[in-house]
Amino acid sequence: MNRVKDLRVQLRTPSTSVARARWREAREFEARTREVLGLQRTSFVEWLLLQTLSELEGDDNEGVAQNEIARRTGLSRKVVSYWMIMMADCGLVDRGQGDDPRSWGVLLSSRGEELLRVCNERLAAAGLTE
Repeated sequence: MNRVKDLRVQLRTPSTSVARARWREAREFEARTREVLGLQRTSFVEWLLLQTLSELEGDDNEGVAQNEIARRTGLSRKVVSYWMIMMADCGLVDRGQGDDPRSWGVLLSSRGEELLRVCNERLAAAGLTE
């Protein structure tokens, strides 16, 4: 009887094994990336934001809205805003107010591009890129 009950529970409960496997892979990637980037004192979030900004930047030099960066990374707008202020203070990004006075546009600075290049070379050497 218990076997029939277990079977009914399995049929009604959607499997999350694929989603959990992706989550584990993402966590392992983050942990390995933190380890590699820690050697040059770059945080995972700092690299994630620089990489995302690089992917979103266009050729128009208009800057990328911080809200778009938050959406793409899955980080909150407040976290992205904090990090962009910190990275601007370090000379890694350039920030400016966009057309909407409530939004900020961000561009990679040459220093940010160089840091991202070095980070990505380290990640590639560690086998963390495709």
